[in-house]
Amino acid sequence: MVPHEDDVTEVTTDGPSNAGRSVTTARDSTRRAPSRRHVRRVDVPVPCRVPVRELVVFLAVTFAGVSAVGVAWGMLGDIHDAGDQLRFGGVAMFTPAVGMLAAAASSGQLRSPRDFLELTGLVPHRPLRRLAGHLLLGIAIPLGIVATALALAVALGRFQLHQPFPVAGLMSAMAIGLVSLVPATVLVLGEELGWGYLLPRLLPLGLWPGMLAAGLLWGLFHAPLTMQGYGYPGLDGLRATVMFTTAHVLLGIVMAWIRLSSNSIWPAVALHGSSNMIANQIPAAVGITDPTPGFTVLVPTSWLTWLAMLALIAAIAAVGGFRRLSLIPFHPCSDPPRSL
Repeated sequence: MVPHEDDVTEVTTDGPSNAGRSVTTARDSTRRAPSRRHVRRVDVPVPCRVPVRELVVFLAVTFAGVSAVGVAWGMLGDIHDAGDQLRFGGVAMFTPAVGMLAAAASSGQLRSPRDFLELTGLVPHRPLRRLAGHLLLGIAIPLGIVATALALAVALGRFQLHQPFPVAGLMSAMAIGLVSLVPATVLVLGEELGWGYLLPRLLPLGLWPGMLAAGLLWGLFHAPLTMQGYGYPGLDGLRATVMFTTAHVLLGIVMAWIRLSSNSIWPAVALHGSSNMIANQIPAAVGITDPTPGFTVLVPTSWLTWLAMLALIAAIAAVGGFRRLSLIPFHPCSDPPRSL
């Protein structure tokens, strides 16, 4: 529940990077009912308005880069080969970071590293204990999504578990994935640097429009690869792209929430890495997929995972996770960003 108007005060923090910030804090009041609960606000620094020219540079460089990788991959490699996925896919994952640097350089933001790092989310704003909690949550979320999706698949008869249940095989797959998470962080960071830079610059549109736009762009970023069947063997490129993009719009909301609630990109990096390196390995470790796994149980982009992610988004909203996010201007401006 949001604090009553009489129980809040507006405080302007000092310091050059905090100038003009308006932070809502709860004030102790004997008039407040003992049962009243207060929402812990998380201040999210955003620009005063969408930097259109800056985003044009970012998107042009990022999408041109991933398109070039897609063309090279189609001509020189095999889209379904694991080795090529590491080589070409690894290069593609760094194109958002290149786009970020190009956009920041074009707008002169690299001349103010402190502001740049804060808006990008590289420097955490929260105590390390809180950040550690978000990191663990980031690792756990994809596991919850895949468990829910597989439970639905089993209930619908589209996934057959090995009998007896392979506990040792599951633990082994998860352990290998957890170890692989460390080197994979380098690749995932290439993407999350770009998306961590993009998201706050879309939030002047409002929290939900900004999150949805970021998720849509994240999904379409993969189109040069999914149009060639990446991640969806046996499906045509257009159908694969629609499914992949839909999943990433939903997952993008979860990623945006953990990125904004922690004021850091590192929990988003943990979530992305856990999804790629741990969650994706679970279905093959515990059962036999349907003959068309790309449409039914391919994690994390099947329609069953859409349902799992929708349930997760609803749960976050129900406990006030999105309501806690308070968009504040990074610098003083006459037209502050809209919150919800």
